Amino acid sequence: MSANPSRPHNSDESFSNLESRSLTDVAASRWNDFARTDAYTYIKTDLPRGDRRAFWQSGETTVSEDLLPVIRKHAVPLGAALEIGCGVGRLVFPMACHFAWVLGLDIAPEMTRQAAALAAEKKVSNVRFFTLAEYERCPGDFAQLQGSVDFIYSLIVFQHVADFSSIDAHLQLISRLLSTQGAAYLQFDTRPLTIPYRVKTALPDFVLPRFWRRGIRRIRRSADELETSFANCNLAIVESLGCRTEYHRYVLRKGKG
Repeated sequence: MSANPSRPHNSDESFSNLESRSLTDVAASRWNDFARTDAYTYIKTDLPRGDRRAFWQSGETTVSEDLLPVIRKHAVPLGAALEIGCGVGRLVFPMACHFAWVLGLDIAPEMTRQAAALAAEKKVSNVRFFTLAEYERCPGDFAQLQGSVDFIYSLIVFQHVADFSSIDAHLQLISRLLSTQGAAYLQFDTRPLTIPYRVKTALPDFVLPRFWRRGIRRIRRSADELETSFANCNLAIVESLGCRTEYHRYVLRKGKG
């Protein structure tokens, strides 16, 4: 990668013009609090609390069993990769063994602060972390990444995003950054909106278990709504895996439009 990845791309004001800016601010504040409380537990709620070894091993396993097979199957170049919702780098660090550069984007400054500290501690020099707010403040600093990122991925992240306009803005960003030979690999929860799900969603937080509350709970999305947004952002579906499940993944490439 020829450009300095520490200063990632240009956004045509896609984020600054979100209709529900306040929802994004609330989400950033919540995830900042989660990171300060226990980033590892809130990122991987299914692991024993405090088990850092299991946390990092889960990242290695996801990269080797989920991401790398997709990269190989679709002949993705190994130049630059970008993770949306990188947290403290659970996937970024193992991905750095396979790509020239890996960038991590997260909504929470405390997540990227901890990730950068870990990169320094681990002496991993081909990773960079930045926040959504940094991107919004200086989109021109990221201009050199336009059309140059070979692999953009996001797992167990969009399922927590309550505001669909934020998802749409990220898809626009992906479309701009993705290289012509690159691919995006994105996961959503597309299970049906059942009556129990609707009831649970309507309940106040104080009666719900911690990981069912606003900010951390899973938000189900219509596959049709997502696929319409992909098309509007000039992203073509190459493969759809696990349709209408909690782990529905799409492989996308730039369209010809």
